[in-house]
Amino acid sequence: MPFKQLEGIELKVHLESLGVIQNADIEVGKFTILCGLNNSGKTYVTYAIYGFLYFWQNQFSINTDPEILRKLKGHGFVAMSLKEYIDSAQKIVDKACLEYTKILSNVFSAQEKLFEDSLFKIEIMDNEIEILKDEYKQGIRTSLSKSQVMMLQKGENEMDLEVTLYEDEDSTHDEEIPDYFLKHTLSNAIKEIVFCYVFPRVYIASAERTGAAIFRQELNFARNRLLDEIGGKKAKIDPIKFLFPPKSDYAWPVDHNVDFVRKLETISRKESYFSSQYKDIIESFTDILGGDYLVNKNNELTFTPAGKKIRLSMDESSSSVRSLLDIGFYIKHVAQRHDLLMIDEPELNLHPENQRKMARLLASLINCGVNIFVTTHSDYILRELSNLILLNRELPHIQNIVDKEGYKQTELLRAESIKVYTAKVDLLKLSSNTRRSLRQTLVPTMIDKESGIETSCFDDTIETMNRIQDEIMFGE
Repeated sequence: MPFKQLEGIELKVHLESLGVIQNADIEVGKFTILCGLNNSGKTYVTYAIYGFLYFWQNQFSINTDPEILRKLKGHGFVAMSLKEYIDSAQKIVDKACLEYTKILSNVFSAQEKLFEDSLFKIEIMDNEIEILKDEYKQGIRTSLSKSQVMMLQKGENEMDLEVTLYEDEDSTHDEEIPDYFLKHTLSNAIKEIVFCYVFPRVYIASAERTGAAIFRQELNFARNRLLDEIGGKKAKIDPIKFLFPPKSDYAWPVDHNVDFVRKLETISRKESYFSSQYKDIIESFTDILGGDYLVNKNNELTFTPAGKKIRLSMDESSSSVRSLLDIGFYIKHVAQRHDLLMIDEPELNLHPENQRKMARLLASLINCGVNIFVTTHSDYILRELSNLILLNRELPHIQNIVDKEGYKQTELLRAESIKVYTAKVDLLKLSSNTRRSLRQTLVPTMIDKESGIETSCFDDTIETMNRIQDEIMFGE
């Protein structure tokens, strides 16, 4: 019997003048895949989508009515209706997209002029606003207090968010909680309640992850900025500019990826959704890795090959061990249901057999509640995913293949769960023009439960190689 899959995200993203991508629309769903030649825009699209989700979670603030703050500070309690935020959800997202587009040069750590004509827009679906069904409860403490100073709660199927302020008995300070803290807290609550099914928590494994694994201790961007400041012999260092620089030396995904790898000792103490409920996924990853990682109390990272007692440092380990590092720690220690895991080239440094296993691991992840977004140049990954669609049919000979080849029911996919796009030049009809013209864009790939994923983006090259080999062996 086919495995019942959990529901995933659904975002409609529109892009204009983003790198080589001139105009494109992409639906980000449970499992989204970008293919295409080198320098065709795949990484730019991936970074832009990651950047927005990070910006939404960590930098964008939803405005609250000043009257709410006044009542809360005056009476210590307010019942805040969420209806206006539900009704204006798309307007809120439009405002976030507009603010985000203005900082694209920071996201990519590039010149502002490269993004002067860029446009990033997201359309959310009405059925994604499902806030009424969930209960919400969050206690807040400040850095100056051990006791709880604020409580936010919403009952199941209720429309009001109740906010309560408590007197801070532990604090030695008489100042009241500042407005910016209250605004920030309320904004986060609205995002968590109203938009929790729209914008997932996001993690990215960039293509630079192999180098980050080797130099994780040395790649301390904050320290490097301080050394630059001191080395320049400046008379005065602005602490705000130092701690919160307007632009990083690296694109956000790379910067955040390295920061994740630097914190592995702390991360390794946590337990993910999969570690507690889906241990077979951890085992599948260990099989691809060919061993296990260990971070000791001195923050030393080592790799132990399966069946051996030796411990290898990252520079002594294979390139595949380094490229799988952050993906492995995410799956084992960080991943939670409804996350979006983005991987730039999951096939990086993997043998074709392990590329097939990686495809099956990714399928298991989406079936167990994590959304996946990848870019790939791997024919093996795409074909194996196609096989997982074709094997998800209740036919006698199909079930024989599943059993004989050792496929798990949790690895099988529905055709509608996957969206594949090829970055290439194609004819587009723009709203400002009645004629179609050639543009670098994203072209959706045909996917069918009877025929799988159409793989012309790789087939043309494979057929050319086969033709040349035939001519070499048998003559023209």
